[in-house]
Amino acid sequence: MRKSFTLALAGLLAASSIAGCSAKTSDKVQEGTAQPSSAANSNGATAKPAQPVKLKYIAPGTEPKDYKEVMAAINKKLQADGLNIELEKVYIPSDAWDQKLNLMLSTGEDFDLFHIMQDRTPFSSYYNRGALADITGAIEKYGKNLKKHIPDDIFDGAQINGKYYAVPSYWVEMASEGEFNIRRDILKQNNLKEPTTPDELISVSEIVMKNWKGSTKPYFTTKADFDPVSLHTTILHRTYDTFPFTVKDKFFYVNQNGTVKSWIETEEFKKDAEFLRKLYTKGITNPDILVLKQEQVKAQLDNGDWFINLGTGGSLSALKKNNPDATVNDIGVVWFNPEKVYLRPLTFKNGNAVPVNSKHPEEAIQLMDWILASQENYDLFQYGIEGKHYTKDGDKGMKAINDPANNNKPGYKGSESQNGNVNFMRFDLENSIPENNKVLYEANTKAVNSIAANFVFDPTSVRTEYTNIASEAAASIVPIYMGVLEYDKAFPAALDKMKKAGLDKVVAEYQRQFKEYQATQGK
Repeated sequence: MRKSFTLALAGLLAASSIAGCSAKTSDKVQEGTAQPSSAANSNGATAKPAQPVKLKYIAPGTEPKDYKEVMAAINKKLQADGLNIELEKVYIPSDAWDQKLNLMLSTGEDFDLFHIMQDRTPFSSYYNRGALADITGAIEKYGKNLKKHIPDDIFDGAQINGKYYAVPSYWVEMASEGEFNIRRDILKQNNLKEPTTPDELISVSEIVMKNWKGSTKPYFTTKADFDPVSLHTTILHRTYDTFPFTVKDKFFYVNQNGTVKSWIETEEFKKDAEFLRKLYTKGITNPDILVLKQEQVKAQLDNGDWFINLGTGGSLSALKKNNPDATVNDIGVVWFNPEKVYLRPLTFKNGNAVPVNSKHPEEAIQLMDWILASQENYDLFQYGIEGKHYTKDGDKGMKAINDPANNNKPGYKGSESQNGNVNFMRFDLENSIPENNKVLYEANTKAVNSIAANFVFDPTSVRTEYTNIASEAAASIVPIYMGVLEYDKAFPAALDKMKKAGLDKVVAEYQRQFKEYQATQGK
């Protein structure tokens, strides 16, 4: 029987002592990886090793200060483990990510691996424009550790027509969608109780904004979009009678009965927009919300100048910058209607894919597999050099070593959202938030997958319309959803534009394909 997502997650803690043990691999070749390039010739002499395959990996973010030193150590370890690969990781600023990546893909630029954010641009979008390589054979040949440490039902979500086009990153419990973080120290300072409804959330936020003493207002930490999964406005959906439902691919409402509707035409969309309108008019969201960049949102979290975070984030070290007396228990997790079911809108949130123009698709999969071949490999890739960038703290803990020459941050830190795996992840036991760790990295036994979690829409037959509604929505729908424009006044004209752009045709095609998909699932 195939592993279920819930059972796989439930076994994590029980297996943590095994996952936390280092498996030394520098003196042997991992099973399922490439053999060393050196070989004996017909005279028994050792042939000169082949030149390393130069593998270029593209990812969003900023290059760490000690990137070159850590990358040299990674490449040395790859060679020692029999992988003749020389890795280069190229960082692209997050706000330029989509534009730059799309340009690189469309011009056929030479690179071998790139990061995917399912809640931002799903891998199916790249597949549908012919940008992804079929990596099925490479996974079967070189993906032993990937298949071992990523549950089957998550890996299945990276398939289209029975073939793999991405490698999921199994770093988070996706049923965490629908909660938000709140500063309990600020509640206490203002003699406030934890909100249990959206209206109470607005009420306590108004009081906090009014009483705030800091130089930077604690606006809701979010930027503009109209996709509730991307924005985490899914926190509201648990309060609606029609829950559980999810929004797939930004435009499509799907409930657990299999009903598919145009998201922007639902009553749920209207309710979301009206809530966000209250936030905007009351000054709870940033007045510049439509042009706010992700780096600005991140900076607000990093400075500890926030009260409500739609999603899960923050750390004690960040909180202490402007709140020296803060503790890890000052950040709490809140769910509206916690008695309701917990829904996974996607089976995986992030992953990596090989572009169709890559000359080294097998080496790309070997690299992904190598990261999960041992705790030693994972630690090096994610945390850097032990003793310089971090120290271990028990089986699953770690302590970052801050560099005064790097704004008192570690000189190197990988990205677990890009390449993480819960079987290997270490936690900063002093600075990480216990409630967040529980929500993100422990099994939620009440959770269920959306029936559309692994559905992949192919917009080929409506490609023009799909492109047009995406462009029109960015211009017409986002200001309404974010509350900058009043729904009742602005929506009729915006909907008319969306209809003219081809919304009805796209929704009809989505409904047709989803019905066929359900039939294959025995629904």
